[in-house]
Amino acid sequence: MKRSSIAPVLAILLSLSACGNSDEETTPPAAQGSSGGEQSAGSATSQDAGLSESTSGDAAVSNTRNTPAPPSPPAANNTPPPTPAPTPAPTPATDTATPGVTLSASARARLQQGVEAARSGSLDGAMRIFQEVMSSEPRAPQAAYNAGVISERQGNIGEAESYYQRALSMQADYAPAAVGRARILVRQRRVADAVTFLSGIARANPRSAELRSEYARLLVLNNRAQEAIEEARQVLRFDERSVPAKLAVAEAYRAQGRRDLALYIINDLVNGSDPNHPNNGPGVNNAAVQHLRGQLLLEVDRNVNGAIEAYSRAVALDPDFAEAHLNLGVQLFAAGNNAQAVERFQTAVALSPAWAVAHLNLGDALRATGQYDRALAEFQTAQRIDSSLTDVEYNTGRLYIDQARTMPTTSSVQIQAKVRTMQQAQAAFTRYRDRLGGGYSGHPRHDDVEAQFARITQQLQRLQTLLERTQRREQRESAAAAAPAAAPAQAPSPPPAAAPAQAPSPPPAAPTPAPPSGPATPYDEPAGNPSPAPGSTP
Repeated sequence: MKRSSIAPVLAILLSLSACGNSDEETTPPAAQGSSGGEQSAGSATSQDAGLSESTSGDAAVSNTRNTPAPPSPPAANNTPPPTPAPTPAPTPATDTATPGVTLSASARARLQQGVEAARSGSLDGAMRIFQEVMSSEPRAPQAAYNAGVISERQGNIGEAESYYQRALSMQADYAPAAVGRARILVRQRRVADAVTFLSGIARANPRSAELRSEYARLLVLNNRAQEAIEEARQVLRFDERSVPAKLAVAEAYRAQGRRDLALYIINDLVNGSDPNHPNNGPGVNNAAVQHLRGQLLLEVDRNVNGAIEAYSRAVALDPDFAEAHLNLGVQLFAAGNNAQAVERFQTAVALSPAWAVAHLNLGDALRATGQYDRALAEFQTAQRIDSSLTDVEYNTGRLYIDQARTMPTTSSVQIQAKVRTMQQAQAAFTRYRDRLGGGYSGHPRHDDVEAQFARITQQLQRLQTLLERTQRREQRESAAAAAPAAAPAQAPSPPPAAAPAQAPSPPPAAPTPAPPSGPATPYDEPAGNPSPAPGSTP
């Protein structure tokens, strides 16, 4: 759909005229890749606006600027179809007054101190303050809500849910607490329960644009996009400027595959109607609007840079927006910025320690940076939180393969360790295949997993051959080293000493003529030579 043809459609939408019918086919967005962790197609519950603080004489409620859009299916490889993901962790916010509930000045001051303590990282100290406020002000829903926020950040989900329920018992239409509990249900993949829960509260408060818009977004997540559109239109009848309602409509169109129209609505919320003054729309400073814009820029235009910019804007607007951190990390990871991706995933985990998908993505980024022990610990945490998360097995298999590549093969002990690691990879992929059951043959990762099995089998065969050869070499070396040391080779013994060899007797001297005047004289031998044998002289 061209941009020029969308404006009349938007005008019809905002004037609440019919735009499509109730039997419209609702087609969820096509699956795309993620960083290796299972990534959601959407989340309908809003990000809870975070810690409530009092800025007037009345008790405060959370604002709606941080309402999140669904996380996008990011662009990378090896990812299954999207599944519902939880909404972001609570974020600190300055809030307006809650009608009908008045706090004392001292309670307001203590509430503010608790908020500041939480923002500084002193969660235990903040919790003590909020509990003090609840004791002194039994009708202070924001204190109970804030205690739930702290519990959620500490990973105490049951306790957090109890505090949210307590806030609702103090004030039945306290939207932040209602959204907080719905968020927990979505994170637990209990989407139908979240819809039922929020439906009752929204129906009891038909003039609450916030509650009803959140209910519409839950309907999107529950594959009831057309009902979500009708719910959002009813909100727009009494609040035509409601950003959450328009956001819910955009999310519903996205779920129906009408992404061009969804992006047009979001761009209108960001830029406004004056083309000469962009970034001046009513939703420009709404983190959830910027987040959904990032998703749609990826899906409609494959605009990765634009998506990163939008996600970064969402994080800047709301530093506690866990999904924005996660999806920004996914894009950084896909671009090869592994260290930056680790930082984003770590932030998502810190904000929402009970979010299995965040742990899974963090583990995958740690795997890519060679931190195998930490990565495996994150995978195990993800599985402990959500045992149905099959991607844990797939990513564990990839981890063992990567780890095996770095292992030396100089000795038989090293080769055996590498064999065990490859066998662990094989076992992980086998568990992944078995858990998918009948859906494995048509799964997007089927071909990849089968290729992994083939490579592992070949590698194990090569390693076995190498192991046998190395063991034979080591046996030869060991045998040679263990043989008893032989005596040093003796030089050949000289033959027994013989009597000194006599120098050969000189041949008889030729007769010397005697002097004619006298008899001949004996032969006079030089000194040192044996005397001539008797009779050798003439």
